[in-house]
Amino acid sequence: MVAGALITTLGAGCGEGGPPVSSSTEKAKVHGTVTVRGRTQTKGTVTFDPSNKSRKMAPMVTGEIKPDGSYSVETLVGSNSISISTPETEKDMSLQGSLLSCEVKSGDNTFDIVVSPGQ
Repeated sequence: MVAGALITTLGAGCGEGGPPVSSSTEKAKVHGTVTVRGRTQTKGTVTFDPSNKSRKMAPMVTGEIKPDGSYSVETLVGSNSISISTPETEKDMSLQGSLLSCEVKSGDNTFDIVVSPGQ
């Protein structure tokens, strides 16, 4: 049995699974913090991918995780897949490869990402 990672967010509109289709070209700000196994991450990246069958060429956007554990990106409104890369997730196979889907709304969005080993 291979252990997977569980990623949760503290913010409206997020959940596991594939993103629903959106064709919006409006951008919105997304920010939050990244925690892995109960520890605030101080290095790494958070990547938002707004592409889907209606916006196949939509670019991914990547934000650096700052020393205080925060990140900030500007991405397209609508569904976005999120992935993270930190020193801790890179060295622990059980934390790699997990994706999260979030619904980004117009304006300012807060998505705090919490990663912990799954069963």
